[in-house]
Amino acid sequence: MEWRSILLGAFVCSSLFTAGCYATSEGDAEDVGEVASPQLDPDGKAWRLFQLTLGGNPLARSLVIGGSNIANYSAATEYWYVDTAALPALGTTNLVFSYTSGSSAPPSQSGAQTFALPRDVAWSSFMTDPVSGGSLYKKDNVYLRIAKSANGLTRLTWYQVLPSGAVAANVVPSGTFSPVSGPVSVPSGHVGHYIDQPVQ
Repeated sequence: MEWRSILLGAFVCSSLFTAGCYATSEGDAEDVGEVASPQLDPDGKAWRLFQLTLGGNPLARSLVIGGSNIANYSAATEYWYVDTAALPALGTTNLVFSYTSGSSAPPSQSGAQTFALPRDVAWSSFMTDPVSGGSLYKKDNVYLRIAKSANGLTRLTWYQVLPSGAVAANVVPSGTFSPVSGPVSVPSGHVGHYIDQPVQ
């Protein structure tokens, strides 16, 4: 298994990019070869704040910290802040990601549900989707499955479907993910990769 940062580092290569590339915040592709270890932001910043919206309404923010502690935040950690009022819309409308980055103390965040996850987690391979339930979203070859309860998010599962032999790279989601039904399918000549994280 390869160790990868889920939300910080190289962009998962879609049909617009070749293997081993990432997108900067301006969307420019740059060839960096095979990613062998977790990376900081492409622009060298200390943190990246992802904003998730459903139908224009805030769903969550994920503050991802780079390789060093900053302010009251620990290195290599994702801090999640969820607006639970938006949860009923999961699976019914598009999920939109945007992000900003910085090098000084990150802006403070709040949410009805808060939790922390490790940033650097091993990608595991699969041919048959090992996770079910929740709401599944897709953009190009990247998927996100979100499970919820009445009180908040309960599970986050990231997927990539890549040609056989390709290395699963880091994910910097941006733009619109559309809701899809059924399991994540893996076509012939490809391999699925996933990271499954229960929310404690």
